Amino acid sequence: MTYHNAIKYIKNAPNVAPKAESASERILMLCNALGNPQKKIKYIRLAGSNGKTVCARMIISILGKAGILSGCLSMPIYSEIRENIRIGGEPISMDETVEYVSAVKDAVTMINSANEDDDTSVFCPTAHEILLCVALLAFCAHKCSVCMIESDHNGEDPSRFLPAPFAAIICGTIPNEDRDRQDIYKIRSYICRGVREIISAPQNTDAYKVIADTCSAVNCRLTIAAKNKIEIERLTLRGTDFSYKGTSYSLRVCGKFQTVNALVAIESAEMLIRLGYSITKEHICEGLSAVSAPCKFEILSISPTIIADSTHTPIAIEAVCDSLADFKEITGTKIKLCLPDGELIPYYIEALTRRGYDVGSISALALESVGEEERGEVSIPLTLSKTVKATAKSALSSLSNDTVLLISGPSNFTRALRYELLGILGF
Repeated sequence: MTYHNAIKYIKNAPNVAPKAESASERILMLCNALGNPQKKIKYIRLAGSNGKTVCARMIISILGKAGILSGCLSMPIYSEIRENIRIGGEPISMDETVEYVSAVKDAVTMINSANEDDDTSVFCPTAHEILLCVALLAFCAHKCSVCMIESDHNGEDPSRFLPAPFAAIICGTIPNEDRDRQDIYKIRSYICRGVREIISAPQNTDAYKVIADTCSAVNCRLTIAAKNKIEIERLTLRGTDFSYKGTSYSLRVCGKFQTVNALVAIESAEMLIRLGYSITKEHICEGLSAVSAPCKFEILSISPTIIADSTHTPIAIEAVCDSLADFKEITGTKIKLCLPDGELIPYYIEALTRRGYDVGSISALALESVGEEERGEVSIPLTLSKTVKATAKSALSSLSNDTVLLISGPSNFTRALRYELLGILGF
């Protein structure tokens, strides 16, 4: 198998498993054929509405400064699949990708050979099942001391059927909307399965009560990051300095919402210290100051100001717009948007206008699956382009130094735009 064939095997796999089959039986059967790698790792569950990727990067950086090797599986699936699985903060190699995907493919062949007399039960793993198993094999091969597995809200999430993690981290605020309350109950199910520690970002009263009551019932320790104990010392487009519980920290990533992610990372490191890991305050400070987070309120350019953030949920969009508003005196209030076509456009216009911004124009990537009815009527000049490269050129056209270019959308869109823009700008 070549690297191209390995990636093709994952991308051509179905996104959803047949409803007639038990999702838990599927992943456990596949893991069993691979030698049960899920039983050989110690992992933390990363849950919550937003901030999982940044929190993971912060914790990985802290662990790296302490000399502790970590593994991390991110969701959803990126266009460059190696980026989903990181060992010590670095993507797995092409050779490793081929090795582990080949192992999964061989396991699938073995499962189907054992059931060859039953033509109706051909086992075909989903892309998420393959990726999870590849990650488990990588974690085991590298003997990672701590592993992190993100929950996935946008598709099948076979990782929920793994043995219980020793801890769960709730990143971001769980929304109040009824359609998002399932997040609370998913987290409650993790706690009831035997998690010993829960670290959470600050929550609203309803979410806190559900989490606290569940933890109390099963004797699980709950730590809530104390937002009232943070003091912002310096907030710039190049980073943020803050203190928390008497200790000063510096971040290379900017935006007030990133300090909340940092609080969660700090409390997570403190939790690992309680569990016997050799991590010091110095490791935490050095780890946080070394973190970079591409496409997470990332400043690509100061003059003109270009910001990239892979955001597409309502609560995360509000956080991005709030952080943007913190720099009004520096950047001014003129905004140009670069988004995928669809419902994000009116949502961003409303959120920015509410904060006093003037959205002058929009460059959008045309999508076959999106029609004008989903976007709605837009009174602001809108340019639709058919390719990512054309969208990047449109976004930069007529961009003045007094206008902020905000690039946002799902991760694959934002990453692709970021790559094209950096190429055009000569970085």
